[in-house]
Amino acid sequence: MKDNDLQPNHPGQPEDEQGQAQERENNLHEPDVTPETESNRIDSSLPEGDEPSSEEDGSVDDRQSEVNEQPEQEQYLPPTMVADHAVVQNEQHTANGGGGGGKGWMIASLVLAAALIVVLIVPPFAKGSGNEAIAKVNDAKITKDMLYEELVTVGGKQTLDGMISQELIRQEVNKKSITVTEEEIDQEIEALKGSFPSEDQFNMALQQSGMTLEELRTESKKQIEQKKLMADKIEVTDEEISAFYDQYKNNFATPEQVRASHILVETEEEAKEIVQQLKDGADFAQIASEKNQDATKDTGGDLDFFGRGEMDPAFEEAAFSMKKDEISDPVKTSFGYHVIKLTDRKEAINPTLEEKKEEIRNQIESQKVYQGLPAYIQELKEGANVTNTIEEKEAAAAETPDAEATP
Repeated sequence: MKDNDLQPNHPGQPEDEQGQAQERENNLHEPDVTPETESNRIDSSLPEGDEPSSEEDGSVDDRQSEVNEQPEQEQYLPPTMVADHAVVQNEQHTANGGGGGGKGWMIASLVLAAALIVVLIVPPFAKGSGNEAIAKVNDAKITKDMLYEELVTVGGKQTLDGMISQELIRQEVNKKSITVTEEEIDQEIEALKGSFPSEDQFNMALQQSGMTLEELRTESKKQIEQKKLMADKIEVTDEEISAFYDQYKNNFATPEQVRASHILVETEEEAKEIVQQLKDGADFAQIASEKNQDATKDTGGDLDFFGRGEMDPAFEEAAFSMKKDEISDPVKTSFGYHVIKLTDRKEAINPTLEEKKEEIRNQIESQKVYQGLPAYIQELKEGANVTNTIEEKEAAAAETPDAEATP
């Protein structure tokens, strides 16, 4: 029996399509951000001194957790933070000539940070103070101009192109008097939360993506604006919705789950004493905070919701056989002896097509927005008066060798 058999181990949901099922969030932005394996809760439930045997999934570089792939088919794309972050990724996608990838959100963030540093230090191609030293290495100076040129080299072109794209979208939103209400943003966030088994897992995915809830709301607003901008270019048919539902029907289903608290002690005798105290009216959470021998003592022994196959078999069998608020007799596992209290239960859910129709429609719309935004931004560029000094400088530099070679 493995040391972490007791612990919840929720498999992640399938990831999104635009990243070709290679990386998530581009997370919380291709149409998808799904929760990764709940390793945090696994670790927190281990007895003190034990080490978890499961490895933590996910890629910090991609700002989106890796998820279990669905064999031989595209990944299910729930409406997630990835979809909400499509704005920035689409800008990066456009800047890279239409190429997309799982690392778009992370790259865009790093590049934007670099651009902000540049703006703070020296306006693009500013005159006068560019030779001012901002650092010294022995007698060698590093000037503002040197820093600026370096930052332009590592990402300035992509960043500026992304900023131009954002400004074009902003102007078009204003031109068409498009507004987004707080209620619409709330609905978008709630739809996203609904794609996770629990709000705790949503919050964990949000934290792993490196975003705050306010940042997510900002990105959600942009995503809604894009949908409204491109409404006349996007059509989702009932046939598409039905096909999507049929392909990912199993992913919409939610298995039976129970929620339990436990008190873990070393001996059966101590566990029996606790059972008696509880029968006499003692508070379960209070005893758990005093005697529990794992990290859940800080939460009154609460293990949150879990499904079958996620716990030690003996613990799981006892929990699923109990009624709400029932206290178990001592249950022996490889960790020791548990006193279990069942606190809640969720029956299995197999939603129908009608129940999921609007959620699927929203998801497909998000995918189509994500896929069509680069071309839409290019249309806006062609109809606007855009000056890009970085591209102009590169073009001038490229022409210089030919000019010198001309007799």
